[in-house]
Amino acid sequence: MKNFKLTPPTKLDENSGVLGLDTYLKSLERHYFSEVSLRSYTAANGTLDMTIDMRCNMKLLEVLGFHNQSRWGVINGDSSPLKKSLDVLAKKNSTLQLDIEELTLFLTDTSIIIKRIHDRSIPELLDEVLSEIASHYVYFTKGLTEKPYEIFIPVFEDTIPKNITDSTSLSDINKKTPKSYYEFWGVYLESQDDAFIYDVARNMYIPADLDFYI
Repeated sequence: MKNFKLTPPTKLDENSGVLGLDTYLKSLERHYFSEVSLRSYTAANGTLDMTIDMRCNMKLLEVLGFHNQSRWGVINGDSSPLKKSLDVLAKKNSTLQLDIEELTLFLTDTSIIIKRIHDRSIPELLDEVLSEIASHYVYFTKGLTEKPYEIFIPVFEDTIPKNITDSTSLSDINKKTPKSYYEFWGVYLESQDDAFIYDVARNMYIPADLDFYI
């Protein structure tokens, strides 16, 4: 299993040429009570994929509670500001296909790193992911006895053919890409140096000697 620990943020000039980028980031700050920054981006062939950091001065349980009460990360009771703000940004930059490749939420006790699994998966499904974290909180904290300090959503299971030769191409390697965010998570607990693999469907940790990556 590969190490899931987050690499240090890359200092990057936010002058990406995207119209309304500063307004977009400030909108996220307002709705998520966070300091929001663009850590990096990649631009190619008319697409721009962003890596966004949110630093929120709250604990995980506080965020989950406020989100459940529609007091954090919600517009007008039911609309996701992450999705709505990206829609507004996209209209200002109609020649670009904009998306979020990775979102990291830095809380006072936990970091949550969410990776894209398909186009616009993060802005469209962030609310569902947070609700899923809330519903599994008792299980991945081992009955509230352990605190996670990093959560990676999702982790990928990598199945490699047994007989790999020099001529083996990437197409010969079967990567089991998650169809949802609700298969496997990587969780660092305070009592352990290495990550645990949390099986969302079975509400339990599984052996980490399988080949997982993010």
